[in-house]
This record gives sequence, structure tokens and C-alpha cells, in this order.
Amino acid sequence: MPEVVTYDGLPAAAGGAHSLRVKRPADAHERVERFLAACTVPAGPATWTFSISAGGDPAATERLAAFAAELLGGPRRTQRIRRDWNVRPEAVPEVLEAIAAESGATTKYGASLATLSQSLPVQLIDPATGDPFAGLSPTAFGGFAVDGYGRGLGVSGIRASYGTAGSALSLWLNLPADERLAPAARHLQDHLPFRLSTKHWRRWQPTRARDGYRSSKLTSPLAG
Repeated sequence: MPEVVTYDGLPAAAGGAHSLRVKRPADAHERVERFLAACTVPAGPATWTFSISAGGDPAATERLAAFAAELLGGPRRTQRIRRDWNVRPEAVPEVLEAIAAESGATTKYGASLATLSQSLPVQLIDPATGDPFAGLSPTAFGGFAVDGYGRGLGVSGIRASYGTAGSALSLWLNLPADERLAPAARHLQDHLPFRLSTKHWRRWQPTRARDGYRSSKLTSPLAG
């Protein structure tokens, strides 16, 4: 059973995601796409969701809801605190423009009034070969689930959020636990618009019974 190193950026207790540090949603999206092109290949289709939260300015909420109804149709899900719409990939630029038009709009709690979320499973690229890392796949780790939210060993993923009050990127990264680790981490850092945390790296090793995996904290491979 192989070992693997993961980066969880960021856990909910640490803010949930890295800020993309740009005001315009389209600029934030461009930063994410540059990272994806340089460091990943898709491991499945992207999922796009447009959301409007409750508790914001009524006029801005109405404008956004009217826009969504015209472009996207009826909401996929309606809850007391939020409405969600599925977004077709070709509609993404228009949704980003609509979010930018309401820049600064927040809920009463300070969160973005509207967001476009992008979720995508990926495989990381080996900078030495330009191909996905050999030996890193869900099958290689027996489909081991890390949590109840769909994260597992052997496949990475990103979740970007482009909002009226800011944009952020959440990372779940799986890297090889051998001599390829440090170059892989450096390659990722070189193509990200923020600094990776030093605190959220873990090494996963088979249990003694070899019926699963256990993890331990790992010093950042970018240290030193």
C-alpha cells in the first residue's frame, strides 16, 4: 500500500479557503484557471453553482434573482438561508459580470450576497514529466475516504468561490510521499497567487493491519 502527502487548504477552523486577493470576480477566475492549466489535469467535470444568500439588501437581491431567473431558469434548491442555481459552463462569464455589478453587496453577517462556486476534481502534474503523477489514483489507495464530504486519497480537488464581497480558493492536494514531493510542492507554490500554509500538510501511511490509512502532521515540504 503506497503512502501519500496531502495539503488541506484551508480547514474550516483556519478560514476555509485562501483569499484570491483581487476585487473583480473575472480576475479571480483567471487566476484559478492559470493555476489549473499549469499544475493539473481534470479528473472529472467541473460543477458550477450560483447562489444568493438571504439577509442582504432587498434591491440587490431582487436584481440578482431576476438575472438568475432569466439566464439560468428556476433554482435547483431553495432554502431559508440560500437559493442555488446550476450554471452551464458557457454561462459563467455572464454570471461573473452580474456578480461584479453588485460588488460589495453582503449579507448582514458580512458574507457575499451572491457567489459563483466552481468545484473540480483534478490530478496534479509532475513538473518533471508534464504528466499526472504515476501511482496517485483513488484505486491505488483502495478508495479510502478521508471524510464524509467526498474527499479521498489519490485524487485532488479545488473549490473556488467568486463573490460580491471577495473570492477564495479551497485546495485538497494529493502529492507523492517520496523524492518527488518537494519539487511538486514548489511547482504548486510557483503558480498560486497566495502562499501555501505551513500548518496543513499530512502524511498518510497504511495502518498496521493494512486495512486503511492513518495520518500524521508533516513539516511543510516548502520549509527551508
